[in-house]
Amino acid sequence: MSDPAGRLNIQLRRTPHGFACDIASTRPVAASGLFRGRAPTETASLLPLLYSICAKAQASACVGALDHACGMDPDPEARRLRQSLVAAETVREHLWRILLDWPLLLDEEPDRHAMIGTQSLVKRIFGALDSDGVLLSPGCEKPTSSRSALAEAASALADLTAERVLGLAPDAWLERVTTLGAFDDWCRSVETPAARLLADLHDSGDGRLGHTEASPLPDLDDGTLAAELRGPEAAAFVARPHWRGVPRETTPLTRYADSALVSALVADQGRGILARLVAQILETVSLLRAIRTDELDAGSTAPSDTLLPAGVGLGRADAARGLLVHLAEVDRGRVAEYRILAPTEWNFHPDGVLSSALATLPDAEETLLRRRVQLLVMAIDPCVAFDLVIP
Repeated sequence: MSDPAGRLNIQLRRTPHGFACDIASTRPVAASGLFRGRAPTETASLLPLLYSICAKAQASACVGALDHACGMDPDPEARRLRQSLVAAETVREHLWRILLDWPLLLDEEPDRHAMIGTQSLVKRIFGALDSDGVLLSPGCEKPTSSRSALAEAASALADLTAERVLGLAPDAWLERVTTLGAFDDWCRSVETPAARLLADLHDSGDGRLGHTEASPLPDLDDGTLAAELRGPEAAAFVARPHWRGVPRETTPLTRYADSALVSALVADQGRGILARLVAQILETVSLLRAIRTDELDAGSTAPSDTLLPAGVGLGRADAARGLLVHLAEVDRGRVAEYRILAPTEWNFHPDGVLSSALATLPDAEETLLRRRVQLLVMAIDPCVAFDLVIP
């Protein structure tokens, strides 16, 4: 039985000049066509059922696009709460990797107990942010949230992260771990699997593996994105997106490239495995603080000043794997066209960042090579499973 979310097939080939990489995808990038002819409210209800991975990010981008297309403008509080939902989901997605997948790379058991606790606390955060269950509906005007319940659940999640990942409070980690020296001290003074994995990558030199030159996705305005998503090559664009002929990257590394810690790691280690994994931890900790202190900026998800045609709307969400964009066209109360541009299509483009990173790997015996490939794939992080073939 095929996986409804699709899979990636990654093949590494040895050539006289090193590795070449072939990436094929069975992700259902055209599935959003199922929304044509549906009412906006029906579309908003159905979409997170079809796109269950990062469902809050999908739903948030969806209602943003539909609001804009229908001429509705939710108040800034609704946009802020939606962004908080996406932030909490992103924390959960990163902790899933950190608690369950990272220990396997040390030949240790996943921390399932901590992950169960994480899922429960994030669910409580969702409920506190959207008490009435209307926040992700088009035209939401008066969302109800519980600040006390949010603070309690977010603080408990921060405590869990401190105990199982950081070895100290998240706010203290953000304040102290800003330089290479502080990062090295932290890795060697904490006994969590996350800290030990990062120390191992640093000591072995594997943290440098997969370095590629930066090709980050620029900050494109709504009009530019809408033109690509409505143009004659739109179907090909959402399947294999590029900007000015170059596949781009949209990941936690590109979001946090200007932070003191990540920029120092990139300068020392390159844009390899270590910098990417640290960016995931930094985003996790930063979002935890932002959720607790209401520091999220609702303006980042508001429509840009670019005028779009009547009936056309664009929604964005900073999902765990990168920028997620939805475009909706509504005509006479029905969806006439719908397209989704997901970060996996950018980052796992056949000529994109993963392909470039894998091509830089040194040859090695198969067990070691597979471990390094798995590390790189996990560091760039697809939202679906993958198969690896090394002939």
